[in-house]
Amino acid sequence: MAVNVFISRPSVIPEEFERHYISFEKYLKSSGFRPSRLGGGQYTMDAPLKGVMELMEKCKGAIILGYPQYHITASVKKGGEEQQSITINVPTPWNQIEGTLAFHSQIPVLVIAHPGVSGGIFDYGVTGEYVLTICLNEENWHRKKDFIGIFSIWKSKIST
Repeated sequence: MAVNVFISRPSVIPEEFERHYISFEKYLKSSGFRPSRLGGGQYTMDAPLKGVMELMEKCKGAIILGYPQYHITASVKKGGEEQQSITINVPTPWNQIEGTLAFHSQIPVLVIAHPGVSGGIFDYGVTGEYVLTICLNEENWHRKKDFIGIFSIWKSKIST
């Protein structure tokens, strides 16, 4: 019997990420998990937060996927000339909400961030859990040594 795990990710992500997420979801299913997420084929007539809370209650673990949802570019100018330009990748605010609910539920939480995604749950040391940074738009990112190692540890913490 498959074990329910909550997946936190934006409802809509660019195709360069989506096709690799689909492969990851197949991997989860082949590993004995049933991914659950609001908007990913599961819906509610309640407020989204209440729907997430109800889904989370049925899950034995959670995976928080920090995809870049918003890109903020800022320039530093001195004397009218640009000195530096930076881009900040911001995840969906739902990652923070859903991650907090998962930690509050005291279920094992696996936090994964695309490079450049940071803040809150994606900052090292905030939750006391390891944050894996891996390119979520690379083919088979979920089959890389770094992921397999941390996934195995997370999986062993899930009570069935």
